[in-house]
Amino acid sequence: MNGIDRVDTAVTSLLSPQDLTYLMAQQMKILEMVAAAVPVQHTLDAVLTALECLMTDARCSVLLVAPSGDTLHHGAAPSLPPEYLRAIEGLRIGPLSGSCGVAAHLGEPVIARDVRIDHRWVEFRDSAVASGLIACWSTPIADPSGRTVGTFAVYHGAPHWPTARERQLVDRFTYLAAVALENGRLLGELIESEELFRRSFEDNPAGAALLGLDWVFQRVNTSFAELGGHRVEDLVDRRLDSALLFDAHSENRIHETLARGDVFCVTEQMAVICNDGATVPVEATFSLVRGRDNTPLRFALNLVDLTERLSADEARAERERAETARQVAESHSSAKSALLTSVSHEVRTPLQAIKGFTELLRTLPLDEERREEALARIDFASDHVLDLVTDVLDISRIEAGVLPLNIEPTPVARTVHDITRLLSAMADRRHMSVNVSIEPSLEVWADLGRLRQVLLNVIGNALRYGHAGGAVDISAVLGTSMTVITVSDDGDGIPHDYLPNLFTPFRRGREDRGVGLTVDGYGLGLMLSHGLVTAMGGTLTARNHSDGGAAFDIALSSTPRGVSPTGMRPPENRDTV
Repeated sequence: MNGIDRVDTAVTSLLSPQDLTYLMAQQMKILEMVAAAVPVQHTLDAVLTALECLMTDARCSVLLVAPSGDTLHHGAAPSLPPEYLRAIEGLRIGPLSGSCGVAAHLGEPVIARDVRIDHRWVEFRDSAVASGLIACWSTPIADPSGRTVGTFAVYHGAPHWPTARERQLVDRFTYLAAVALENGRLLGELIESEELFRRSFEDNPAGAALLGLDWVFQRVNTSFAELGGHRVEDLVDRRLDSALLFDAHSENRIHETLARGDVFCVTEQMAVICNDGATVPVEATFSLVRGRDNTPLRFALNLVDLTERLSADEARAERERAETARQVAESHSSAKSALLTSVSHEVRTPLQAIKGFTELLRTLPLDEERREEALARIDFASDHVLDLVTDVLDISRIEAGVLPLNIEPTPVARTVHDITRLLSAMADRRHMSVNVSIEPSLEVWADLGRLRQVLLNVIGNALRYGHAGGAVDISAVLGTSMTVITVSDDGDGIPHDYLPNLFTPFRRGREDRGVGLTVDGYGLGLMLSHGLVTAMGGTLTARNHSDGGAAFDIALSSTPRGVSPTGMRPPENRDTV
């Protein structure tokens, strides 16, 4: 038969008892070589030699498909001439590439009865004939997925067509070659994987360890041991808590978290215990290694030394603190400069008045009425300067933390009523009412004099900026630990762009609304009030009502530190001043 013909491999067993005995013995030997991880070429040589012993005048070879899948390369050929092997090395797989190239191309067994008259052997004909190879039968070798990984070839020195017995033998030995190649591939991948793991584990600059489920070291790399000044061999078979600050609670928590499978790893900041008793801060990452059936086998642990990172973080934080302190200092310096400038302006005006009226009294004869008026102006200007100096001194004491305070239980309702009586003349001039709704027995822990000073300023502002003919409402609410006194008016409210600067000195956010009201004061009142409330352990905040008007909330402690508040009844009376 001319040309390359496909082979029907559906044959029955035609082997003699002697053949079967020899075949079983060789098959056992080859499988033992596979199990012993003998190099693949040696195993393939044994396969080919055994087949040659069963087939008269046959010479066999195995070619392997290159990783690219385009060419075939030498695998094993114990009885083929070297010059022929060199001639076919790297032959390209295709329809005109001899029996092996065509078998790899088609994925099916092929037979060339006589290569001398087969046009598909043109390229390799001379080399084959020169080596005494006239017939060639090639069978593809497939891996478990069905992909062709090589070819199994049988050569004869004369035109030959394989018998049924020979086909059955080739089928069996092709299978053995496939087993040897697949095992070699798996073994190679295993060795490569082990080498990769060994290199990534042993040469890893980060600390790495494998631990049993009982948290005992099974394997430790050099970086892990050196973190604590240990030797690798000294850590193996010891528990993790001998080298890492790691307690039973941490063991259970990490084990349960990883066993649930919600996360692949758990990372926490811990510390390595050194030989000298010192500790090294580390970032510890735990993961769970599972077997084929997903059963947990061991823990993997990786450590990263945090010493330099924490030092860098601390240095950065220190720089940020220094920068913040510098900005605060500059801000305070700027604020103090502005304060001194404004105070000097505020002081100069009344001093000029004092000096002018004093000169007037000294140089001009005044009647009794004009004399009394001059003295009144001097007295008013003196009070203005005294109040200004007193407020500035109080602000300085607050900033220095040396403001003297006498914190004691202070009745809220009575104190508020005292202030509203002092401001009754202002309320009458503007035809305004002051509504007080505070439980008579309600008390706060405060300095009575300073609380009066704060209320005088806040309630006075409400009377100044509320609408003429309107009302100021004052209430108090007892909270868990703080009592909030709220003073609200029905004016135009505080401009939103001014709210952040409300407690800055010499800033007035609301102007006279054309009601003939002169807004007196020198702009220190709210700043001082804010400082006084803060010094008493409370807070002073401002806001606008949704329906107009402004509200100031003075929050002060309801009880001394460590004392629980007692129950209070809600306000029952509502007085109008």
